[in-house]
Amino acid sequence: MIGQWEPENSDAQAQNTELSATALAQLIGYADAPAQAPEDLKQAALQWLNETEAAWTQVCANLTDDQLLSIAFFYTRAEMTLSGFESGARNPAIHVFRYLKSQGRKPDKDTTRALKALTDNRFIPYGNALL
Repeated sequence: MIGQWEPENSDAQAQNTELSATALAQLIGYADAPAQAPEDLKQAALQWLNETEAAWTQVCANLTDDQLLSIAFFYTRAEMTLSGFESGARNPAIHVFRYLKSQGRKPDKDTTRALKALTDNRFIPYGNALL
């Protein structure tokens, strides 16, 4: 009889790819240099690009403003430096900034300018103005 092959650490990989505050917190240390993140973390971060804004909003509620801004900077830099992270109006930095704005905790102008200076993505920081 032939057995079914199952990859090692499949449970750990599944936990690592699920969008959660704990998983996102791993990105914080790589906000300044996304290319230095471990490959498995980059792959998880790439998958999180496909999450809905509602999913991001739910997770954002469990993180501090500083953590959220670090995540926004990670995704902004990743979009400019890592292949596959091109996301336009779907960039998670937009979800983060919209969440903070909706909570009355809009980042200061210097932070917004610093983020915008890192990218040519016209949708950053708040997304498509026509929506």
